[in-house]
Amino acid sequence: MIFDSDDPGTAASEWADDPRWSRLPRLGLSGFDRLVVVAAHPDDETLGAGGLLAAAVARGLEVSVAIVTDGAAADPTAGPDRRDALARERADEARAALALLGVDDVRLLGFADGGVREERAAVSDALDTLLASDVAPARAVVVAPWRGDGHRDHRVVGEIVDDLAARRAWTVWAYPIWLWHWGAPERPEVPWTSLGTFGLSGSAQAAKAAALGRYDSQTSGERPILHERFLEHFRRNHELFVVERA
Repeated sequence: MIFDSDDPGTAASEWADDPRWSRLPRLGLSGFDRLVVVAAHPDDETLGAGGLLAAAVARGLEVSVAIVTDGAAADPTAGPDRRDALARERADEARAALALLGVDDVRLLGFADGGVREERAAVSDALDTLLASDVAPARAVVVAPWRGDGHRDHRVVGEIVDDLAARRAWTVWAYPIWLWHWGAPERPEVPWTSLGTFGLSGSAQAAKAAALGRYDSQTSGERPILHERFLEHFRRNHELFVVERA
C-alpha cells in the first residue's frame, strides 16, 4: 500500500455514515487484568488506543506501553543531528502524553524508524521480554498495530506481536491508523467482519485529546503529519480494533 500523508484522505464523516458502523460488536475490559499496548512509533499508541489506555488505568488494570521505534524518520529531509534531536523530542512527547493517560510503565525500545523489518529478531526478543507476565493468558489483552495498515513498520510489529501472543494464547486487538486515511468503507481491505468498537467515557475522550496535544512535533508546522482532517478519525467517542485473537 502506497499513500501520502499530505493528502486530505477520506473524511471521518464518510466512515461514520456507513450503516455497518453502528452494528459493530462492542468490546470491553471485563475479565482482563493486564493490558499491553505496543506501538510502532511515538503517537501511534495514543491515536489508536489512548482512550482504551485511560479506561484500563481507571479500572485498575496492570498497564504497559512499548514503543518500538524512535520516530526519527518523521522528517525525511532531516540530517543526522536533526534526527537525533527529533528522536529525543518524540520520546519526551510520548512520556508526557502517556502520563496524561495515567500510564507509568512506558518502554521506549529505540529501534530505527523505518527499520523494523531489518531488526525483526531483536524487536521480537525485546517484546518477548515485555510480554512475559505471571498474569493468566486468558486475563491479558495485547493491543498492537494492525498488519493491514499500509505502513511497513506497522505490519512487521503487528506480525511480531501476533506470533508472540500465539505462544501464550493471549487476546490480541489491533488498531488501524492509516486505514482511515487511505481506505474507504467499500474498499475490500476493510476488515468489517473482524472489527469491534470500544466505547469511551467523557473522561477517557478528554484524556486522549489532551495526550494527543502533547505531540507538537507531529501536529504543528506548515505540513503537519497529523493534520486536522486526519485527527478527526481519532476524536470519536469510541475506538476501533480488529480482533486478531479472542
